[in-house]
Amino acid sequence: MVPLIEALAILGGSVGIVRFSEIFDVERTNEEDWFDPDLSIDTPLFIDPVMLLQSGQYWKDAHAELVNHFSFCYPLVAKSTSPRSNSAVIAQKLLTFPEPSEFCLGYTVAGTAGSGSGRGFARTLTDAIAIAIDAGLEKPEHIEELGILSERFGADRISDATCNVLKHRFIDYTQRVCLRHDIPLQNHKVRNSRVDLSVQRWVSERVLLPTNPVDGSPVILVPQRFLNELPTLNAEDWFDSNLNADLRAELNIEIGQRVSKSDLVQIARRNPDRVRRWIESQACRGDLDGYDFSGDPLGVAHFDGPPVDFATANPIKVGRRPPMNQDELSDLVSHILTKFKLFIEQQRGWELLWNEDGTEKREGAVQLAFLGMARHYLAQHSVEVDREVELGRGPVDFKLSCGTGVKLLIEVKKVHNGKFWNGLEAQLPSYLVSDEASEGWFVAIRYRDSTSSEKRVGELPQRVKALNKGATRYRFLTIDARPKTSASKL
Repeated sequence: MVPLIEALAILGGSVGIVRFSEIFDVERTNEEDWFDPDLSIDTPLFIDPVMLLQSGQYWKDAHAELVNHFSFCYPLVAKSTSPRSNSAVIAQKLLTFPEPSEFCLGYTVAGTAGSGSGRGFARTLTDAIAIAIDAGLEKPEHIEELGILSERFGADRISDATCNVLKHRFIDYTQRVCLRHDIPLQNHKVRNSRVDLSVQRWVSERVLLPTNPVDGSPVILVPQRFLNELPTLNAEDWFDSNLNADLRAELNIEIGQRVSKSDLVQIARRNPDRVRRWIESQACRGDLDGYDFSGDPLGVAHFDGPPVDFATANPIKVGRRPPMNQDELSDLVSHILTKFKLFIEQQRGWELLWNEDGTEKREGAVQLAFLGMARHYLAQHSVEVDREVELGRGPVDFKLSCGTGVKLLIEVKKVHNGKFWNGLEAQLPSYLVSDEASEGWFVAIRYRDSTSSEKRVGELPQRVKALNKGATRYRFLTIDARPKTSASKL
């Protein structure tokens, strides 16, 4: 076990370790069922409530507690006469779910502090409950039902609600894990540590939890088997089920054909009985699974494995530490990207970007692989890196900075992405203006042999050159992520 002060020293050193298990020197065995979070960024996975029912009685009771919280709110919404009525105000308070940053889960926006479910969304949620009640669903059996009847109650909101209502259980779970591994605990003030329905309010308390050395905040662990990319009970799977074959035929829609969430919500609201029947049939299945950590389609499980191993074995010796001006930072980033290109193209790093069935992983997988490697090098040069930083018209993939004046942005795009040129010629320039940055990198990742991909790669140098007519500097790199034949098979 590593003492907290030593963990802080490790984090600030050259390696940049940020996995919970590495910070606290925990040797994981097959018996360990907790998810090992990266403590510097949110992992884009969510707690899937129905997976609680696949575990022992403690977690089945937790699911009942979650549903009961919403059941308590349904009558309050039903009898409210206006948004300012007493019952409406109480319901909105109980349905306000702040982003539970202690879990390090969800959609990242510059670290581990997302937007969460604030008061504005609570009003949206009360509207969704009112719609469910009007549709004849007067008492919830699964909170995901609201995600089928409402556009804005998606994976992140459902997970936030689950984390808030059941936070006291996850705190207890974390404490037991830490006791087993002799991990130091400190007193932390935890918002919404529990809810007391008898007095209709959230309770914030000081509790013992491990400390995140990145920012000094508390850390809460969850069983890995509860995590998923999307809720098992979701609108798309409901609509594609055999139960709705006649509805799809009426609308002339094939199974798997893309239908907007707003259209799905309207269809579901007209057919609430079908929503309830499908949910009941799915929730009792014994073969439900959470996220596939072995196949890792999102690239969240191994991005700090092989990329970091490669970086450790291939140090970069360039410039001053930290970079003192824009040219020095640019030179450092150029060297890091060159190393990443070598890793992907020549060291089988491309394998991290493909699924076992031969399909491409999402763009986020290559972003995470780059982050894993870049973070190692950048920590050695005291350069900060933030992923998915919100800059006006959307989030840029990476922002690197030394203080406030020396910085640059990096945008990563698959070559065959329909918004490839928009990413270079509209998104990146917009981000640079919003951040008042003078340099942007465009990293093009090629996955396909197609003529169109070949053409885009060929045109890229001239398109970048056309942008370099003002004070802002644009640079690019193309990385070939197409699967390579093993040398032994040539």
